[in-house]
Amino acid sequence: MIPGRFKKSIGRLAIGRGLWFVLLFVAVAAVATGCQANFEILVTVEDDGSGVVLTELVLDEEASAGLLDLDDGSALPLTDLAQSGWEIGRPVQDASGETRITASKAFGTPNQFSDIMNELAGDATEGTDLDLIRDFTLSRDQSFGRVDYRVDGIIDPRLGLTAFSDDALDAALGGSLTSIATSPPYNAGPEDISIQLTVALPGELREDGTTGVMDPDQLLPTATWATDMGNDRPIEVSLRTARRSTSAQVLRGVAVVAGALAALVLFGRLLRLSGTLRRKKPAPKVRPTDALGRSAEQVRARRRQPETKPDDAVAGYRVVALDGMGVLYREGDDVRKLLVPFAREHGSTLPEEDIAAKARQLSLGRMTPADFWAVIGAQGDSNDLDAAYLARHQLMPGVVRYLRKLRDSGIRAACITNDASAWAMKLRAGHSLEGLIDPWVVSGSVGVRKPDAPLFEVLRRVTGEAPSSILIVDDDLANLDAAAKLGFGTAWFSADGDRGAAHGHQVIRSFGSVNVVDTMDIPIEPRNKKPNGD
Repeated sequence: MIPGRFKKSIGRLAIGRGLWFVLLFVAVAAVATGCQANFEILVTVEDDGSGVVLTELVLDEEASAGLLDLDDGSALPLTDLAQSGWEIGRPVQDASGETRITASKAFGTPNQFSDIMNELAGDATEGTDLDLIRDFTLSRDQSFGRVDYRVDGIIDPRLGLTAFSDDALDAALGGSLTSIATSPPYNAGPEDISIQLTVALPGELREDGTTGVMDPDQLLPTATWATDMGNDRPIEVSLRTARRSTSAQVLRGVAVVAGALAALVLFGRLLRLSGTLRRKKPAPKVRPTDALGRSAEQVRARRRQPETKPDDAVAGYRVVALDGMGVLYREGDDVRKLLVPFAREHGSTLPEEDIAAKARQLSLGRMTPADFWAVIGAQGDSNDLDAAYLARHQLMPGVVRYLRKLRDSGIRAACITNDASAWAMKLRAGHSLEGLIDPWVVSGSVGVRKPDAPLFEVLRRVTGEAPSSILIVDDDLANLDAAAKLGFGTAWFSADGDRGAAHGHQVIRSFGSVNVVDTMDIPIEPRNKKPNGD
């Protein structure tokens, strides 16, 4: 059993000392009876620089039996620490007999992270440069298209067990903690207490990324540093990552290309102006066109054809890009009508809005399907869950026949969809769509979703076609509005969509031969006038 003087001192340490000192003193008391104790710290940082510091003390079975009263938890008076913002977990004993004591505290800014790390150590070594943990900082530096994260600090175990002593404590114990622990009958040493720090940051590891040991199995860059209280050298902690914004990088490329094109246009106009002045000939008249590049005669011809078949809607386009859910596949509201019920059937109790939020992260490529199933609490093997869930997606009637018509007509079929890249790949393989659709532009592979412009820019680049040569077919008007502003042709896929609510987009009612495409009246504007007066 732990001597009573150790238990009494735990209560005194809980007042005016750092959390780490309280828990590590428990570890020292355990070691003083020949037991083993491990202390772990886990730091997790979110994209915005906020995060959580989680601490965990692990005691073996003998230490648990001698030190802790698991029935009422009264052996650990940590009330004062809880009042300072730490969430103190009740000691939990697992099947192996080990007991875990956890405490966590969230931070909202990098400065608060430093304060929390200082709280761990408290002021027991005030006036020295040998604090067990010191100089911990978190930085988040943002530039165009990139965010850099960095955690630095020092773990310094050189004081050994003396780090937990002072004159008042030694008097209460009847001797120094070091002498008691290292003398018979205990014969324990500082090396019996291990310390481990793990840090996880967003983004990707930089080349000069870390002084720790990386964990390749983690989704985020995760590094670990381990030592024991008998080590005579400080441990330098450093982890550096960078997160690049796909949308910003694409927009930067677009800006560069746009600038180069603008320069060429200006140069061409100067040449034409120079030639006109020399020849003194009037400039040729430019026939006005609409936003899709069609002349007034073409639009009037379309107005005389209020109903046409679906394949007639693509006349003049070189690429038809179909949305996934709601166009290629029957169900457009796949999260609410397919994913949430499936998750419920497999044990998830998360609210619908939380499942939808995690699904959005999945569709942005920020987690894998296996991570998604785990985080929402779905039970089962991730591959089996994938297969069972994706089996609920059915192709839209007539879409395969329509895709073959496009292929036979020399028009490329593409797909631009908000989806997890792994799920999109399995769906197209399961429905044998690889030979009918190419390319596939999936949000999970790009890191940005419709209606954001960068995803449409990726489609333009991978097809090599101008927006006016690409028809976007989608069941979401917000996506079509965004595409139209970028110069793409647009068609609203809606079985019962009202023409007056179509925002000027064509309306495709189905891919069946008995249904029609309604051609909307599109106002004629000069080509050099920006849509909507922007």
